[in-house]
Amino acid sequence: MKTSIQKRLLGTTTCVLALFLAITGFVLDRSFQSSVVTGAEEQMRLVIYSLMGAVEEIDGRLSLPEGVTEPRLQQPDSGLYARVSSDIGEVVWTSPSAVTTAVDFPLVDTVPGDFDFLETSGPLPRFHLSYTVIWEDADPERVVFSTASDQQPYRATINEFRRSLWIGLGAATLIFVLAQLLALRWGLLPLRTMAEEVHELEAGERESLSDSYPRELEGLAENLDRFVAHEQRSRTRYRNALEDLAHSLKTPLAVVRNSLLDETPDKSLLSEQLDRMQTTVTHQLTKASASGPVVVGKSVLLGELVARLLRALDTAYVDRGIEVATDFTEGVAARGDERDFMEMLGNLLENAFKYTSSRVDVRISNAPHRDDPERRVALVVIEDDGPGIAEELRTEVLGRGKRADEIQSGQGIGLAVVAELVGLYHGWLEIGVSELGGARLELALP
Repeated sequence: MKTSIQKRLLGTTTCVLALFLAITGFVLDRSFQSSVVTGAEEQMRLVIYSLMGAVEEIDGRLSLPEGVTEPRLQQPDSGLYARVSSDIGEVVWTSPSAVTTAVDFPLVDTVPGDFDFLETSGPLPRFHLSYTVIWEDADPERVVFSTASDQQPYRATINEFRRSLWIGLGAATLIFVLAQLLALRWGLLPLRTMAEEVHELEAGERESLSDSYPRELEGLAENLDRFVAHEQRSRTRYRNALEDLAHSLKTPLAVVRNSLLDETPDKSLLSEQLDRMQTTVTHQLTKASASGPVVVGKSVLLGELVARLLRALDTAYVDRGIEVATDFTEGVAARGDERDFMEMLGNLLENAFKYTSSRVDVRISNAPHRDDPERRVALVVIEDDGPGIAEELRTEVLGRGKRADEIQSGQGIGLAVVAELVGLYHGWLEIGVSELGGARLELALP
């Protein structure tokens, strides 16, 4: 069963908090209970000390004067009781409170000088503390001072503390859970907003995500926007390619149809129009297949890619004897789809080999971005010593939306595809005059 992130976090933190507070409550309860019992023992120890100080020895016999001890020992059912006896249980003195209540003092065998504390259960549970001393020249010689105290007042204090403790911890848990719920709702608000905006994107109610997301979601939002923009560009590109293809084929088809009506069709004319249609179809299919970056892809080393292309072109144009000079800065890379880079660089290099007279120079380096010097671009410069591209045609061959039948033959229709692809990567393609006398093409990929 799928649950929301908010429910998962709230459930986890509530369980952890409940466990922590339960352990804390148990430790506090045990500590307070031990403290109360220790306090009761200390009070009883003081009573024993007071009894020892009040004992009188008369003719070898021990006695305690009336009214010289703890006042509560004189009151019936006061909850505090005392007795002085021998180690074999012979009673020397019993407090009036113990007489009226009929308290049963347990017989203990304690080492002289040590206190013996114990708890008894039953209808009336009590604490008992005994202390044995050796009283020289007295009868009996081993004297046991015993005190007892009802547990009920102390247990009532413990129960009251326990009740207050668990009520307080329960209230703290409830307050914390409510605060955590509010914190989670506030913290997860950007995710809910993003989910709503994605639904609106799917419904066509918006074209992009908002730009008010926290840093942790900025990358995701940018990638989603990039993906949406890519899909929109793809639909537009396919639609434009079909429109351009239909428009471009209209005239050649009309020429072919009219020529076929003649008894002796002009084969050279038919061949020319068929070549024109093939070129148009190839160009439009290439434009339509240009993908561009959806989400920034892997890093592609341009030097290795260009080296592979040059080896293939050297083989294809081996009979031309073209001299190729390269200058590659090591490690220059661009991030994206390797097929896009292959399409761009392949078109540029093939044009250079096709129209050069005898030499092609290729340089790859890192360079500052022309609009922002703090950013870097991968710069590829290709030069040849061919006829070059006339200045009035440079805008035309790079113009987006130009149809194949509008581009003059012999100028390399692939340049329009390269220009469109490099635009998708937010780079640039510029045509100039080479020092070799031919064309100079500068390709920059951020």
